[in-house]
Amino acid sequence: IKLGLFWDEWARCLGSRYQGDHLYRTGRFDSCARQWKDLKTATQARFLVGRDPQTARRLLESTYYKKRTTISPTAGAIWEMKERPGWD
Repeated sequence: IKLGLFWDEWARCLGSRYQGDHLYRTGRFDSCARQWKDLKTATQARFLVGRDPQTARRLLESTYYKKRTTISPTAGAIWEMKERPGWD
């Protein structure tokens, strides 16, 4: 399990460029709580992978990063996914 990926995501979130973009788009700063939670979850999964690989895999599948990048790298960051496709 590569913790560097989750560390990079958390560091990117804390960066001034990302925070400026987020402030411009939403009117508030991002707390980066989701990325911090992902980093903690990945750390927990890394310690579990030797004893219980399936639990470690489930933990990684539950991360915000995995959910966000599985759908689209820009879903939730630039646009919101619709339940039903259409122009409405």
